[in-house]
Amino acid sequence: MLRHTVAFAGVFGKRVYRRRDVFLYHHHLRERDATAFQPRLAEFEHRVVESNAQADELAASGYEDFRQLFLFSTRNLSRGAVAFCVYAGWRLAHIGWVAMSGTSKQCVDPYPFDVEFERGEACTGGTYTVPEFRGKGLMAYGYYERFEYLRRLGYTSSRNSVELSNASSQRAHAKFSPEIVGTGRFTRVLFWSRWTEHPFPDGPHIGMPPAPGK
Repeated sequence: MLRHTVAFAGVFGKRVYRRRDVFLYHHHLRERDATAFQPRLAEFEHRVVESNAQADELAASGYEDFRQLFLFSTRNLSRGAVAFCVYAGWRLAHIGWVAMSGTSKQCVDPYPFDVEFERGEACTGGTYTVPEFRGKGLMAYGYYERFEYLRRLGYTSSRNSVELSNASSQRAHAKFSPEIVGTGRFTRVLFWSRWTEHPFPDGPHIGMPPAPGK
């Protein structure tokens, strides 16, 4: 009984109070050498899914339907977000998302940092690699494909957030020499929430974020 009570208290506490600290990234989109970002998989396929109709066709062809794995994928596609999927055979190995409007940004990265869509900026987020396929360079490859997609559409930069504790994502982003412009903090208590941003006093950091305490 005590075990269940403690577990319930933990879940309830997460609903009552939540805090997330993130680094804020700014990527400048430019042509890059594709061979530098190839994943370490013998065989794979990359698919760009821009609508639920395309997701239906992909599933009908025998590929794992990512909408069955990630609850809000159908909503994301209907609101204009674009999914970037890497398949190993028929299995989904990696997924990431791109937003090109304020409406789709809420699906891809809910933190309210500014993205100037009307000036050629986009937003990336929602990145996930299936545990079995981690450590094979899929995150960097997925970001390469997303940045290339945006660049071909005429976008010049992309913004996103990465949690301070997510070292693997920070290393993947570092391959693109991004500007890390500062930090953000999202706090929620019941129905009240607050977002704050803090630029680095010494200006943006290139590649990797500053060490803790710097």
